[in-house]
Amino acid sequence: MKNNAVKTTKLGFKLWFSVILFGLIGQIAWIVENMYFAKFMQNSIESEAYATTLMVAFSAIAATLATVIGGALCDRLGKRKVIICWGYILWGISTMAFAFIPADFSPDAKLKMVALVVAMDCVMSYIGATANDAAFNTWVTDISDTTNRGKIDIALAIMPVVSMGIVFVGLDSLTSSNEHWGEFFIILGAIPIVGGILGLFMLKDAPGVKKADTAGYWSNVFYSFKPSVIKENKMLYVCLLGSMFSGASIQVYQAYLINFVEKTLGITDYVIPLIVIVLSAAVISVLVGSLMDKYGKEKFYYPTIIVNIIGGIIIYCLKFVLGDESKMMPIIIVGGIAVMGASLVMAGLFLAAFRDYIPHGMEGSFQGMRMFLFVLIPMLIGPAVAQVTINSVDMRTADGTILYPPELFLAGAVVVAFCFIPAFFVKKNDKVIRAKLIKEKENADVKG
Repeated sequence: MKNNAVKTTKLGFKLWFSVILFGLIGQIAWIVENMYFAKFMQNSIESEAYATTLMVAFSAIAATLATVIGGALCDRLGKRKVIICWGYILWGISTMAFAFIPADFSPDAKLKMVALVVAMDCVMSYIGATANDAAFNTWVTDISDTTNRGKIDIALAIMPVVSMGIVFVGLDSLTSSNEHWGEFFIILGAIPIVGGILGLFMLKDAPGVKKADTAGYWSNVFYSFKPSVIKENKMLYVCLLGSMFSGASIQVYQAYLINFVEKTLGITDYVIPLIVIVLSAAVISVLVGSLMDKYGKEKFYYPTIIVNIIGGIIIYCLKFVLGDESKMMPIIIVGGIAVMGASLVMAGLFLAAFRDYIPHGMEGSFQGMRMFLFVLIPMLIGPAVAQVTINSVDMRTADGTILYPPELFLAGAVVVAFCFIPAFFVKKNDKVIRAKLIKEKENADVKG
């Protein structure tokens, strides 16, 4: 392994600060969409799974369209900063709008309220995806290379769990009843607004970024969906298939995670185990990310997938000890670290590999395809698998209230096993693309 080691490109404090700051703020905003909008829907609007499934599916479609259109705009303008900053500001405003949804409504108005929440979620998702998934991810590709993308993408993959911890510890108490949801959405909406304002003064586009030289704007929009482009860049799409299966496995249980812990397991004081899981998974994934950048990604695909599957099986075993917190807690911690740590590493693996294959000058135009395969399809597959699982198990309380079962994690383990297929091809080609990009970088450094 030592013979294959390379010197990694250093980002410097300012770039790392921007990556972490805007990555974290963006994920704090996304954690509201991914988990707390689901909790809001389930607890305050409609508890049946169809409402959450509709919300997740339609918001994923909106976010994907936004990334396709916004990513192409990044390339046409040759700019990222202005879209990131103003997008974050509007993102926060659209999140604050949820504070004005009435908590009390008549049973006859339930379907209308479901439709309203879904529609507002789509608007918020469109704005957020333009700023974060299109512009910010294009900027990250601009400022990184093959020797540091593992660390960067794993650092970004950690941001959702760090943001989850921040929101859980700081604001989760506001979501325990309908009275304080307004305050929750106001506070969470203020965070991306502040981030966008800060970005206007501190964020900079990468040097050398130019406007795309394609025929026109719509050519950029549809670029990554063209059969000829897919044929020329097939490994890029194989990398995204790995991300797709990994993301779909997470989506099987993510929207139901809070209520799974609170209602199915009956655990309300989960701050300490959450901190243990998040910190352990973060430390492990950062260490693995450093090794990936230094020695190559190909050594880490299979072990990561295996650990993820084992973690899902461990959490499923909670089914056999429900009600006994002394036995549940070790299972939650061990299984949680395995699943979360492996998911973070897998995101770093496949997304960093995806960035390696993007043709220079088309960094923004490929973000739509990334969103399509990494977010939209998983957010359609995952909730669909979840709904089948929930309905099949049909776990309820004595009064008929639905409970979200441990089988969700077993289903997630089955889905993540499909990652072995793209991993086989990506693993085989990683050495070739890595050597090519390192050679190009060395030649550029010599000329510079």
